[in-house]
Amino acid sequence: MKIDNFRKVSNYKCADGGRTVAAVKKLYEPFRDEKAALRVYREMRLLQMMVHENIVRLLDLYTPDKSLFAFSAVYIVTEYAGNSLYEILKRERELKKRILSPEHHKFIIYQLLRALKYLHSANVMHRDLKPGNLAVTNDCDLSVLDFGLARTLNGEDAVLSAYVMTRWYRSPEVMYWKIESYDTQADVWSVGCILAELTLGRPLFPGEDSMAQYRLIAELCGSPDRDLLAKIASNEAILSVITKLGVYPRKSFADYFPKTCSMLVIDFLDRILVLDPEKRMTVAEALAHPYLREYSMPDDEPIADGPFTLDEGSSCKTISDWKALIWQELVKFKRHNE
Repeated sequence: MKIDNFRKVSNYKCADGGRTVAAVKKLYEPFRDEKAALRVYREMRLLQMMVHENIVRLLDLYTPDKSLFAFSAVYIVTEYAGNSLYEILKRERELKKRILSPEHHKFIIYQLLRALKYLHSANVMHRDLKPGNLAVTNDCDLSVLDFGLARTLNGEDAVLSAYVMTRWYRSPEVMYWKIESYDTQADVWSVGCILAELTLGRPLFPGEDSMAQYRLIAELCGSPDRDLLAKIASNEAILSVITKLGVYPRKSFADYFPKTCSMLVIDFLDRILVLDPEKRMTVAEALAHPYLREYSMPDDEPIADGPFTLDEGSSCKTISDWKALIWQELVKFKRHNE
């Protein structure tokens, strides 16, 4: 399945005769604070653990610095995975012409869900799914990129950050109600936003701030139902916002999305863009949906051998601790790959 009119992006040939093309990511100010250092460590560790066709492949981790004392820069080198979906959609808007067909959309979403099936089986949430973090080749092969905000879900006491995902693709439970206990269903909402953007040719919920974002979501997906209101009853702040904005009925997705959309696409979006994460389609249900029937092959949708564990002990580490740990990780990686 070919894609035409791609824009060329920068990449680098490796020292293996040019057979491998790499993308180099410099992590700016990796030690500006403890949270930044934690994210660097998580990304480095996760990239070493993950092996999946639809997840970017790590080639190298390195620093030009010669000692722990001088350590300030980290580079992550991955296999070049194609143009970002963001650039492709931006090009469509510039040309006022479609580059990706509905069949491309379907294959992209299938591969994204295939990657999520693997990640979620390892107890890993990506937490920042958006077109800019998806790469697509000319053959429409997709890779998930950028695990700087990813984290593992280990234990019931894990407290999760509320403001992680780019706002337009952020799920309601992350932004508004179950801030400290959201799970992998937050990634599923992002999948729905991405498919809607592919379908519409524009972002679905381009809110300028959190309040505007909530209004856009409510105008399409409706206000929280009785079940969801009961779950968020202790969150007085969001209840006041809901009351202030009034009650919105859920719109007909068949009326909202283009008439050229197949009813399978409409039904898929209707089941995935659901406010209550417990009523939203899961990754498994999405992969089994008739929309993806021609691609769905459960035997060819690998899962992880078990949950990933980072052993980060993040709550008590200083920046100096993180620098030493990340330096040690770089040294181990170099030794292992010599």
